[in-house]
Amino acid sequence: MDIQKSKQDGEAALLQVVRVPGSEWSSEERQAKPAPTVCTFNGDAQGGVQYHWFVNGSAPSDPEAYIAAVGKELRGSGFTVQLRETDYGKYGTLYEAVARGESLPTVATSANAKGSTIMLDSVCVAGDAEKL
Repeated sequence: MDIQKSKQDGEAALLQVVRVPGSEWSSEERQAKPAPTVCTFNGDAQGGVQYHWFVNGSAPSDPEAYIAAVGKELRGSGFTVQLRETDYGKYGTLYEAVARGESLPTVATSANAKGSTIMLDSVCVAGDAEKL
């Protein structure tokens, strides 16, 4: 896989999550420009490059149901999804879906009563982040 394909796959996964009903994402967030970052490729700590997205959305009315729907959507695309929840006491419960797969981006979506976020890393491929 080359970096362009890696980026396209990341963009597709991001759009797949923002299309799940339950959270609102501004057009600016939907079109967020990813940052190229260094990653370990074939054992070389500086030998790879991937794109990283971090976007914020609105608070879903039911964060747990929203994250379950995100997990279901990503499973349908071949991702392995882990759902978890963490109780932060007076700050409430954070619900998360972390999705991974062979030759797929890594997608971490979280939601609580205050908002939702998507952190996404494209597949790491050979390359130099400083040249992008």
